[in-house]
Amino acid sequence: MIAEARMDALMNQGWQAADSTELDGWLIRRNAGVTLRANSVLPASAPFDVDRALEYVENLYVAYGIQPSFQISPAVQPSDLDAHLEARGYEVRNPTLVQCAAISDVLAKLPAPAVDVNISTTPSASWTDCWWSIDGRGDDTRATAEQILGRGNALYATVPDGDQAQAIGRLALVDDTAGLYCLAVDKRFRRQGLASAVIHGLLQAATVNWVWLSVLEDNAPARTLYDRLGFQTVSRYHYRVRP
Repeated sequence: MIAEARMDALMNQGWQAADSTELDGWLIRRNAGVTLRANSVLPASAPFDVDRALEYVENLYVAYGIQPSFQISPAVQPSDLDAHLEARGYEVRNPTLVQCAAISDVLAKLPAPAVDVNISTTPSASWTDCWWSIDGRGDDTRATAEQILGRGNALYATVPDGDQAQAIGRLALVDDTAGLYCLAVDKRFRRQGLASAVIHGLLQAATVNWVWLSVLEDNAPARTLYDRLGFQTVSRYHYRVRP
């Protein structure tokens, strides 16, 4: 399986921010406030002076109009950073599990799709329309969110419905692994096995051995699916956000 620190690095590459500043081992990511991962600090190494580093981060984010935020995993440095942030009034957001599986094992558990699954290396208009209709946060942020998709190699799966999409998914290709993102099914077509069909299509097209994903701890339906497919929890994280 994949070590926790490497998992943090893989997820960072799979969902890349527009800009970042490195501060003594901390990666301060910025993406106009769109998505927490792309607008939070990845604290991979411990800075010499934590309090001064925190002040720098807070001032930088405020200057860019972004809420100061940190991604906290078991590999966080320093190891007591979560306590530091809690003492400064930072709140916990989005407790998340990171899970991993061998692609061959997942495919062995998935039935062949009963629907067409189109695979491409760029997101189509129907793909982005479906994604944003389910996971969007307002028309004024859509273009910024779409730019994240173009910052790394990935496969895009679409279950077509004429010129629209019933279900979609993204598989980020990072080093010798792949990360599953943006799995979404139009509410009109749920409970028809389309999420499984999308996963099957993406993994069958991949040329790597391992797949990873992140899932919110309280997302019971998704966790049930991933457990059934043999995914195992290898790490976890949450965000600390200053209100």
